Amino acid sequence: MSRSVFSISRLASSCRSRLLELLFPPACVVCGEALDRPTPAAFCRACLHEFAEFHPPYCPGCGATVPQPLAAGKTCGHCGGGKTRYDLAVSLGPYEGLLREQLLRAKKPTGEQVAVALAHRLLQQHSEQLQAADIDVVCPVPMHWRRRLRRMTNSPSTMASVIAQQLGVPLASGLLVRRRYTLPQFQLSPTDRLTNVRSAFRVAAGHRLQSAHVLLVDDILTTGATVTQCSRALRHGGAARVTVAAVARSYSDR
Repeated sequence: MSRSVFSISRLASSCRSRLLELLFPPACVVCGEALDRPTPAAFCRACLHEFAEFHPPYCPGCGATVPQPLAAGKTCGHCGGGKTRYDLAVSLGPYEGLLREQLLRAKKPTGEQVAVALAHRLLQQHSEQLQAADIDVVCPVPMHWRRRLRRMTNSPSTMASVIAQQLGVPLASGLLVRRRYTLPQFQLSPTDRLTNVRSAFRVAAGHRLQSAHVLLVDDILTTGATVTQCSRALRHGGAARVTVAAVARSYSDR
C-alpha cells in the first residue's frame, strides 16, 4: 500500500470513528451516564466509586487490600495465611454491591459488553503488576460444556480474551479442560469446595507449556479452591509460574 493510500485509509477510519461517537456517544455500561471520552473500561466515576476497588498493599493470595505489606510466602487471614499453589493473585475489588451486580450481569447472554469493560478495568488497575510479570500465555478457568450451553455465555473466557489482547500475549482458551461436571461452588461449604473440584482439571492434549508463566483468569475468587486445582494441573503440564487474575474477591460465607 502506498503512503498516500495508507493516509487516506487512516483518515477514513478516523472519520468513521468520530461519526460513530456522534451517533452513539460513549456511556457508562451500568447507569448510561454520558462519558467525557470513549474508554474501554466504560464506567462512569460514580459507578467506579461504588466498586470500592482494592488499593495497595495487596495480599498476594487474593489481591485484597491488607494493612501492611506481607512477608514473602504469606497471605492474608482470609486466605489462611499460608502459601498458595499459584504465585500471585490480583483482583479488582470485593464481590459485593455494584461490582457483584455487574458480575452477575456478565454471566448472562446479554452481558458480554459488561464482561469486556470489567476486564479492561482490571487491567487499568493492575497493568504494572501484569506487565512486569512477563506473562507467556493467558487462559481462562474452563467452564463445563453443560454449564456453558445453559448460560449461553462464558464471562471468564471473554475476560481472558480481552486481557491477552491488551497484554499482547497469546490466548489459549482451550489450554485447560474440565474432566467432569462439578457442582456450582457457591452452593458448597469451604471444605466441600475443594473436594468438589479436586482433580477436575487437566491440560489439554497437544499443549506443551515448557516452563511458561501462565495467567489464569476467572471472574470471582472465593476460597481459591478452583484456581488452586487449575494451578496444580498447569504445573503438572509444565508451567513454571501461575498468576491469577480475578475481577472480584469474595469470601467463603458470601
